[in-house]
Amino acid sequence: MFSALRLVGLCFGLLFLAGLFLVHRRQRLRFLERMLGVGIGLAVIVLSIWPNSADVVLGAFSFDRGGGIRLIGLLVFSTLTMFLLVFVALARSNRLERTIDHLVRELAKREYRREHAQIGAPICIVIPAFDEADNVAAVLKGIPASACGKAVRTLVVVDGATDDTEAVVRQHGQGTVVYAINRGGGSALKAGFDLAIEGGAEIVVTLDADGQHLPEEIEALVRPIADDRADLVVGSRVLGQYDADSRVRATGVVLFNWLCSALMMRRITDCSSGFRAIRAEGLSRLQLRQQQFHTSEMLIDAVKKGLRVMEVPITIRRRQSGVSKKGPSLRYGLAFARAMIGTWLR
Repeated sequence: MFSALRLVGLCFGLLFLAGLFLVHRRQRLRFLERMLGVGIGLAVIVLSIWPNSADVVLGAFSFDRGGGIRLIGLLVFSTLTMFLLVFVALARSNRLERTIDHLVRELAKREYRREHAQIGAPICIVIPAFDEADNVAAVLKGIPASACGKAVRTLVVVDGATDDTEAVVRQHGQGTVVYAINRGGGSALKAGFDLAIEGGAEIVVTLDADGQHLPEEIEALVRPIADDRADLVVGSRVLGQYDADSRVRATGVVLFNWLCSALMMRRITDCSSGFRAIRAEGLSRLQLRQQQFHTSEMLIDAVKKGLRVMEVPITIRRRQSGVSKKGPSLRYGLAFARAMIGTWLR
């Protein structure tokens, strides 16, 4: 006779296999996912019908019969299986995120190519902008026509803005790449980088659209590359000056610089600076995957790839209006550290 627990297990196993079949018909599970699901369903059914079939495996891990020990062993293996399923689900979610990001980026670039003639310039300024309608105009007005004797063009990537950022940028006659949905500054920059390299840029400069970076300091970042003394130049608020918007974030700057310096085994004074200039040839060698935490990723990957990295003093002002897009300090800090360590390990 079947006990109530075995009967429940048998029903669960059968329903699980039936559900797996339906899911596979709708969205075509990958081979590993399909085999893992079938294995779990069959294991539950077999254990429900022949409970002693697991004795060999459980005994090998000292989960012997008697006193409920075998049931505890089954719970342990069930928990491990659950963690494996969570890992598979996360991997699938990450693949989906990458696919969506690639799709949004490619659609935005395709639309840009349809609207704009590809006009090249030796220096391309790439600005990611999300809901910065009140700030981006002043930034665009301050960008010089040339730097170090080289012509400058500007490319603004409107990252799924919900305000009038796109309209403001277009009013200033700048190259405008428009994301249908917000994907993060790192993703927006990748679209800008692709188009800058396509246009024949020799040097690519990035700065924020919130007005915290001073466009008149662009030449200071470009100069070491133009003089062939560096491949990546990072603007450092620590070497220069900045208005800290909060004590917590000021402390975070110090801690992350210490961590980055320890990982790179060299002194880094501002690993989170988004005001940078990089040689296009070096940029094409980097693997940039981060959608949001792109500043340390570029720096760390550049050092790992052997690019000559230099820091120069810059000035960081408080944003003139609006709020920071970085979110809660603790959550942002943990994600930033994870991105930094992940880039160093890969």
